[in-house]
Amino acid sequence: MSAMPIILAIILLIFAPLNTITLTSAEVTELNVTPEVVVQGETLSVSGKALANEEVWIGSSFAIALPVSDGKYYDEFIGIDFPVGEKNFSVIAKNIKNITVSLSPVEGETVTITCSGQNMTIACYGAEIKYLLDESIDERGVVEFSVSLPKLFSPPFDFLPPLDIIGKKDIKISGDAADNATSVNLIVAMSIKVTADSEDDFTLDIDTEGVPPGEFLITAGGIEKTVEVVLTEPTPTPTPTPSSNGGDGSGDGDGDGTPDTTPTPSPTPTPTSTPTTTLAPTATPVAASPTVTPASPAPTTVTPSPSPQSKTNQSPRETPKPFLIPGFDLIGCIAALIIIVTLKKRRKLRFN
Repeated sequence: MSAMPIILAIILLIFAPLNTITLTSAEVTELNVTPEVVVQGETLSVSGKALANEEVWIGSSFAIALPVSDGKYYDEFIGIDFPVGEKNFSVIAKNIKNITVSLSPVEGETVTITCSGQNMTIACYGAEIKYLLDESIDERGVVEFSVSLPKLFSPPFDFLPPLDIIGKKDIKISGDAADNATSVNLIVAMSIKVTADSEDDFTLDIDTEGVPPGEFLITAGGIEKTVEVVLTEPTPTPTPTPSSNGGDGSGDGDGDGTPDTTPTPSPTPTPTSTPTTTLAPTATPVAASPTVTPASPAPTTVTPSPSPQSKTNQSPRETPKPFLIPGFDLIGCIAALIIIVTLKKRRKLRFN
């Protein structure tokens, strides 16, 4: 027997209708998935409780509606992770006439599965092999198939090593939609087997690369958890700052339960001390240094009332004395005497 027919027979054995594969899982009493919102490409942490040393199948799946254009549909999921261990990969498509699913790279090649009518055709390594489906797509417009990995082969192929797919693979799905269909409903799922430890705990990390944005369903033992896959990190919602003056815990003090907005304190400007001189008794502003007019018969000294910040002693200015030339007063006296003598002589002559 040549190598090529053996390889094709192996591929035929690992791809089978979904309803022929039964996954038996232990009873699960607790399932936890974090975070609840994950950015595409990041890792989900799955944990839970089951019976000690029992096998648990953890399932992950996403559903997506593919748009139909000119009667055809297409989508691709880049980097879907196939972890190490026992696993099952399955596809369900509705509202279709046919479907082609390619999985690559598998040992450097591409495995292609085409379903049409009641036939499944598997193409790999340059050869094709047909397989009969349980039901015709033409009757239901639905197809479902599954692959269980790693695959242990039965005689006469038991001498072959198990076939496994590990690592990140690209999955492309395309085909013809059913008549008058506006979308094709697609479900891509993978189940992974883990074992609970001696303390009843089980854990699994799931890489979300390739998973489209939307709901991502995680299941184990009949318990379901839904995670939202997003493209960017969500913006956290600001938490109101509580205040001690509220009676309802809301911080507004009005008991209505409405969170308050904490005001931003404004800086208080520092006042600048400017000494102010108040003059009494008149209210009219005057100069800081008042001038006393010499013509006043009784000059009054104005004393400003000092402010608390300033003490100023102000005194009136002295009136300057006239400057006298030496000897000028003697000449004045002589001139006055001459005038007086002259006036007396005239008066005496008048009476005579």
